[in-house]
Amino acid sequence: MTGTIADRLAVGAGRGFVGRERELSALTAAVTAPEPSFLVAFVHGPGGIGKSRLLRQLVAAVPAGTATVVLDGRDVEPTPRGFRQAMAGALGLDATDPGTADVVGALRDGGADRVLLTVDTYETLGLLDGWLRTRFLPALPASVTTVFAGRDRPAGAWHTAAGWAGMVAEFRLDALSEPEAMSLLRSRGLDGAAALQLNAFAHGHPLALELGAAGARAGARGTPVLPELADAFLGGLPSTVVTAVEAASTVRRVTEPVLGALLGDDHARTAFDALRALPITDVVPDGLLLHDVVRDTVGLELAVRDPDARRAFRRRAARYYTNRPDPADGDLWRHTADLIFLIENPVVRDACFPSARPDHAVEQARSQDGPVIAEIAAGHEPRPCADALARWWDRHPESFAVARGPDGEVSAFVQIIELADADPGVIAADPVTRPWTDHLRANPPSPDDRVLLMRRWLGRESGELRSPGVSACWLDVKRVYMELRPRLRRLYSTVVDLSHLGPIFLPLGFAPIGDPVEVDGVAHQGVFLDFGPRSVDGWLGRLVESETRQERQADGLSPRETEVLRLVASGLSNRDVGATLHISERTASRHVSNLLLKLGVRTRTEAARIAAERGILDG
Repeated sequence: MTGTIADRLAVGAGRGFVGRERELSALTAAVTAPEPSFLVAFVHGPGGIGKSRLLRQLVAAVPAGTATVVLDGRDVEPTPRGFRQAMAGALGLDATDPGTADVVGALRDGGADRVLLTVDTYETLGLLDGWLRTRFLPALPASVTTVFAGRDRPAGAWHTAAGWAGMVAEFRLDALSEPEAMSLLRSRGLDGAAALQLNAFAHGHPLALELGAAGARAGARGTPVLPELADAFLGGLPSTVVTAVEAASTVRRVTEPVLGALLGDDHARTAFDALRALPITDVVPDGLLLHDVVRDTVGLELAVRDPDARRAFRRRAARYYTNRPDPADGDLWRHTADLIFLIENPVVRDACFPSARPDHAVEQARSQDGPVIAEIAAGHEPRPCADALARWWDRHPESFAVARGPDGEVSAFVQIIELADADPGVIAADPVTRPWTDHLRANPPSPDDRVLLMRRWLGRESGELRSPGVSACWLDVKRVYMELRPRLRRLYSTVVDLSHLGPIFLPLGFAPIGDPVEVDGVAHQGVFLDFGPRSVDGWLGRLVESETRQERQADGLSPRETEVLRLVASGLSNRDVGATLHISERTASRHVSNLLLKLGVRTRTEAARIAAERGILDG
């Protein structure tokens, strides 16, 4: 008997692979053909339909001499830097911030005739879609075939953008046929009437078949598959394990310390071992991963059946994440992703965990987009403001991004730039930026702080109000947040219709600054977002706390006193408390002193303990 145990496991996994012969054959042919019929393939379908298994089978099926690079979008920071780092790690490069040229060089120097790059769970990398299409993939050697697997169809630009037409293939995975489903169940030890009954309920859905077969092997009674892929399967488990699964459904990854925060330290080890033994969890480098279909279903059922329990799990998780030590650079994205997963505000949540792929692709504006941007601005802005945007374009065209619809036409744009990179003359000449500069003079950022200016976003038809193109631009701004953390401290912008945009922006922490600036009778209100001393992660922690906080205030404290206590417990200085509440540092110091006196404590540490006990501790 020769080879390794891994070889035997690969053979066993191959024997359990059922169906998908057409897709596997076409993908393998593209990887090995001298002139492949496509360069990029998208394998898409609902959760649990077998996309990941098909990718694994493809990697195992490519012939010797073909190099493979395997990535999972769940482990990749959705920024160009994060994707390059993931590629570098897969290629064995020792580079903390590799460039595209480094990755391309490693692929060319690897000695392989052909290269297969697979990216699973691609829906989590929506922020990178335009960059991958326009910047990264075109720079790769022609010997590379890329296969993305995710829940959604590719954005229309993959088929319509210049050069890509005919170079992209789609493979939609549907349910297995009845013969394929029966073959899968036989390979899992289930046959006859039991297999027919199971498939009659599962309708060929691979994950449902797998879970049902696992339940049958474990001796579960009744139909061993669940209407929502979770309920009946969990019904055969002890109540303590069901509680652990419900707790796990509220977080991105599960570790023993996370379970300790959710369930109590006395139960963490037992719960972790029980979860690890379930067929609905995978062991990954940073913990356990509950299958996304089961996780989503269990979480939704818990939200309906016991919303208070789900809210308590999320609140405990947020406190754990915001109070743990600052991560090393290599773990920064994982820490941020943990917090983003807890957010339910769709503007933030969909940035990195989208519910569906937008039909508008966002990419850096090209030189030929200038007239279209000017036309959109002229249609919605007073003449002096449209002229100011033209000056921004002339001086900083790199700061503009555009959203293209399925037809490839520009439907919206956004302009965003770091304060340190912006031409002071352009800022000074802009009629609506005075509230920004006044606020910056009154509240100067520290030398290490990074500040963003988002001068304007506009849709062709909607102006500054929400539309598919504008929403896509807003999501792309979150990519910039990710790139600049952990030093991003503030974002300044301007809005006209605060009555419509306030319900979207104010819950995110935006606040008006200064008086509105009138330009040709149109009032432009300056707004800013202070991420706080812990940057994006601290901001996300505050959003979770705000979402889960009960409506009633802490006993004995006014709403303003409760807010001061929250800020003090978060570690903010008196100066930062003042900046957040838009009061002077002296007034903030007086509020803090009076609060400590009212609480009967002398130190901020004691105040933080009281805040934690009352359930209002913030990140």
